[in-house]
Amino acid sequence: MKNTWPNGKRQVMAQAEHIVWNAEHYPGTRQLCDYCGQPTGRTEDSTIYSNAGETLCEVCCDWVEK
Repeated sequence: MKNTWPNGKRQVMAQAEHIVWNAEHYPGTRQLCDYCGQPTGRTEDSTIYSNAGETLCEVCCDWVEK
């Protein structure tokens, strides 16, 4: 499942708006690791990608080929 944004457009949201959106639209704007499925704790601007273009968390990036 990929990230979604209100009305399909990336936009600035207040922290309170993010919390509500994410709660109602899992995973919402959260970035999930393609290997373990856990939130990466990163934003689109600081994404870690594998060589195959998959999104990685910091734990998985240590053992997946980048």
